[in-house]
Amino acid sequence: MDQNDARGAEGGADRAEDELLRDLGYKPQFKRVLGLFGDFSLGYSYMSPLAGFYALFGYALALAGPSFFWTMPIVLAGHTLVALVFAEASSQYPLAGGVYQWARRLGGPRYGFVTGWVYLLALIGTVAGLAAGVAPYLAPLIGAEGGPAFNAGTGIVMILVAAAFNLMGTRVLARVTELGVWAGLLGLVVCGVWLLLFARVQPFDVLFQSFGAGEGDRAAALFAASLIGVWIFFGHEACGDLAEEVKDASRQVPRAMILTMVAGGGSALLIALGMILAVPDMAAAVAGEVNPAEAALTAALGPIGAKAMLACLLLIVLSAAVSVIASTSRLLFSLGRDDLIVGSRLMAAIDERRGLPVPAVAVATLVPVGIVALGLLSPNAAAPIISFATAGIYSAFAMVVLGAVIARNGGWQPAGSFTLGRWGWPVTVAALAFETGAILNIVWPRPASADASFYATWLIPIALAAILGLGLLQSGRAARQGTQGAGA
Repeated sequence: MDQNDARGAEGGADRAEDELLRDLGYKPQFKRVLGLFGDFSLGYSYMSPLAGFYALFGYALALAGPSFFWTMPIVLAGHTLVALVFAEASSQYPLAGGVYQWARRLGGPRYGFVTGWVYLLALIGTVAGLAAGVAPYLAPLIGAEGGPAFNAGTGIVMILVAAAFNLMGTRVLARVTELGVWAGLLGLVVCGVWLLLFARVQPFDVLFQSFGAGEGDRAAALFAASLIGVWIFFGHEACGDLAEEVKDASRQVPRAMILTMVAGGGSALLIALGMILAVPDMAAAVAGEVNPAEAALTAALGPIGAKAMLACLLLIVLSAAVSVIASTSRLLFSLGRDDLIVGSRLMAAIDERRGLPVPAVAVATLVPVGIVALGLLSPNAAAPIISFATAGIYSAFAMVVLGAVIARNGGWQPAGSFTLGRWGWPVTVAALAFETGAILNIVWPRPASADASFYATWLIPIALAAILGLGLLQSGRAARQGTQGAGA
């Protein structure tokens, strides 16, 4: 096929996607500029396996020792099932706002609104959580002392920079997330391959040891430690959030999702293996006397090499923020297009020159900035923000999968380019079981100490229940908007 034929085929695919969009009740408003790699980069950057593992390594070690490693492939397998269900939905409904639109098409307007509402707040919390957690990477690089003002200021600057890249256009934000992919792959080579081949100091049987962690109740300790995988292995859904900007979206979005799970999941497992086996003093790391990630990198690479990896981590976190702001803005646009939120007309407005929902990008920026600013009042805000965001993300995921179960039971037959065929039912049911277990694990009350307050222990489940309840109260409006494209 020559260049002209390729362009003609691509144009034909885009015209077919625009026609599908019209069949689903919407007119084309975005420019289709993302290819497979660009769309994949949104998911991989959002997942950011290196940054996630670096941040949570010490947490998992303290809970269950190095044997926590075996929880990661189990969680990855479960979340891959979810990704397959999403791939089916995104192939048939390649619409901006992804999770919200899939739930709407499978379960109806009210169901879609509640899902979108929970997902929106979770995405906003994710942006704020990323920003609130960036200071520990930056402080050692510039020799600064951390503190509430530094942490909040650093987080706000990162959000504004990520927003600026978003406002430069879809091609630019894709290039930034692609840089995040390359930074993540560099981290994979260093923290996975290099450490495993040339810096291993622990025997492989250390992966079956606990070093005294969680000896009172090993099952409970492993369940708690498995949250490292729960917190890392999502982000693939971002591939569907910008579906109306993807060329041949019904084919490429599912491929990007599956590629995200394979590449991101494989990267996380290899990084985990390399870093666990490179920890110089495992007993001290499990006891919390040293930062295990920092200790492993410093021992293997020296102080300068360890700082270089911190710089790499900063780029990864920035690209993740760019991806999540992009996802949040398209969700706001999609909700506004369906007239389901305050200021719907403004949220649905597209800057024709840049092909961007500029007001939605502004809201997706300013609300997380406000949340991060609250860090001046609560220096330890990052952990509960991230925990709530993760609980909200998984709740929205579960609602999509439950919607798929209900729709299948009502006779829905996936009709996109990607389908699971006869495996559809068992994969969907297994995905729902996994999501239910993951949510229970996230919200399970685990006191941080013996004297932890009731508020601190139950904050996440109470907040999640309140948000779900508020969404249900507001969902009546969604029902009054009619059934535009619902179930199409």
